[in-house]
Amino acid sequence: MTELAESCGRQLSGATQTALRAAIEGIGMGVVVVCGFPASGKTTAARFLAEQLDTIIFDKDGFAPKLEESVMAELTGNPHDRDSAMYRRVVGPYIYDALIANALMVGQRNVVVVDAPFLEFVGSALQSNVTLSEYLRSKVGFPVDVRTVWMSVDPKEIRERMIKRGAERDLPKLADWSAYRSEILDSGLRVEAEKVVDSFIVNE
Repeated sequence: MTELAESCGRQLSGATQTALRAAIEGIGMGVVVVCGFPASGKTTAARFLAEQLDTIIFDKDGFAPKLEESVMAELTGNPHDRDSAMYRRVVGPYIYDALIANALMVGQRNVVVVDAPFLEFVGSALQSNVTLSEYLRSKVGFPVDVRTVWMSVDPKEIRERMIKRGAERDLPKLADWSAYRSEILDSGLRVEAEKVVDSFIVNE
C-alpha cells in the first residue's frame, strides 16, 4: 500500500472504505464519479478509489480553475463564486460538460475516477427520471460503464471541514453560512441524490 493510500485510509472509517470498495466491484474500464456537497470528503474518497484501481483522478477543481476564476471575476467580481445563479447558468454547465466528456472518453479504454460535486446534474437526472449514471452517459454517443457515488456528511461537519481547510472558494459560503445551508445543504438535494446515484455512502 502506498503512503497516499495509507493516508486516505486513515481519514475514512472502515465502514466507509468497505462501501467504497463495493461501489467499484467488478469494474474494468469506465468512470467512477465521486460527487456530493463541497467538503463532504469527495477528494479523500476519490484518492482512495484511485489507489484501489491504480488509476488517475479527473478533479473538477483542477480542471480549468484559472478560466473559472477569470470569467467569474469579470461577471460578478468574485473569482471564487461557484454558487450564484450566474455561475450555474453561464460557466458551470460547460465546465462540467467538458469534464465529464473527457472522462467518459478515457473511460472507454481505462478506468478513471472523477471528483466533482455534480449538484446540478443530480437535479437534472431526477427531472429526467433517469439515474445519474444514465444521465452522464447521455452526454456522449458511445457506451461506457459509469458508477456514481454520493458522499454524505452532516452539515455541521461540512462547516468544520471548510474552516479547517481554509480554501478561498469556501469563504463566500462561510461568510453567509445560514443562507448557504438553507439554499444548498438543506435544499432537499441530498434526498434527491439518494434516488439517482448508484452508491449513497455516509462518510462517518
